[in-house]
Amino acid sequence: SRGKGWRKKKIVYGRHPMQFIDLFLPSFESTPVAGLSASMSSGDNENNKNPLSENDNNDNNGNRNFHAKSNNNDNNNKRKTPVRGTIFFVHGGAWGAGCPWMYRLIAPAFLSRGFAVAIVGYRTYPDAKCVVRDQVGDIKDAWNALRDELKFLITPIGDGDKEMGWVGNVVMGHSSGAHISLVMIVDMIGEMMASHSSQSNDNNGAAVEKRQGVNGGIDSTTNKDKGSKPASYPWHPDYYIGLSGPYDISHHYDYEAGRGVEQISPMKPICGFTRENFDKASPAKRLLAYLAQFPGHPTDDGNAVALQYLVPKILLIHGIEDGTVPFTATSDAARQLRSCGLEDCHDVYLEKTGHQDVVMHFMLGGMAQELVWEFLFQTCDFQRKSRIQHSRL
Repeated sequence: SRGKGWRKKKIVYGRHPMQFIDLFLPSFESTPVAGLSASMSSGDNENNKNPLSENDNNDNNGNRNFHAKSNNNDNNNKRKTPVRGTIFFVHGGAWGAGCPWMYRLIAPAFLSRGFAVAIVGYRTYPDAKCVVRDQVGDIKDAWNALRDELKFLITPIGDGDKEMGWVGNVVMGHSSGAHISLVMIVDMIGEMMASHSSQSNDNNGAAVEKRQGVNGGIDSTTNKDKGSKPASYPWHPDYYIGLSGPYDISHHYDYEAGRGVEQISPMKPICGFTRENFDKASPAKRLLAYLAQFPGHPTDDGNAVALQYLVPKILLIHGIEDGTVPFTATSDAARQLRSCGLEDCHDVYLEKTGHQDVVMHFMLGGMAQELVWEFLFQTCDFQRKSRIQHSRL
């Protein structure tokens, strides 16, 4: 479908009714593939190359790979939309509610700046039984399905100048969507560590045993690129933006218990009922498990390749007046992630801002949206890792 200033496409990546993506494309004048600037098409600049141009292989991972392939012959003749980046948005809903149409109003702000916007649907509780295996698995499948579709729909523009050209791929999530999208990124890091560990173990099988044990039985079923070299990840997140997320599940369970909602919240069953499983579903603790499982400190050669290549720049935003997820959830997560070696991690706290206000800032305008533009376009100094942003109202 087509609207004023944008085009919409539905991408189905699974059999369940919620396994789909609402993709919005800016209605720029279509540009042929040959219209790429020399710096984008030459491949000389690693940061500027087309992130969709390599590793088009697909996995054979059972019945999870449902998304339909576009017809190459038909699409090769079509003109592609030039974009400055992609927004991969994962909605919230306490792991048990929400759907893409509820968040469509976040798209116009990004479309007006030349971004393609993908709003991701995924199975919620009780259709999804495990946050890591099912929900994180769904959004990982959606991420790969989006890659396969965008090869035929978009082309990066510009010469690497962020004011005018390609910015990158942005993963953004709100509330429980911030949680599961960060787990997906952590699992991508773990897959890269597994790859380097297997290469350094002389094919003796030790790395395989480690990979099987690292997540204690609730591992994602979508580790499609294990054993690959870093070059097999050209389609990777450049930025992660978490909005009002509960990142430590055990701590958030205690917070829900204090509010008297822990027994009716979907979080307890979908995160595994026990404190042990809560920790395995918490992004920072999950990353610590990967770092402990595979040899070498993050600054050593093996893990450094994975961390430096795949870890995106991170911005965590939280409203100080959030009564659904306390802002301490973000401050604790930022501190833990930086202690794991993720140095480019920033957390900002908004005065006079509640839980839903943060995502509404992208629909109606507000401080959170302004911070994201500053972060993506580097128009302010983000050297300070943590700060309170005073209201400009």
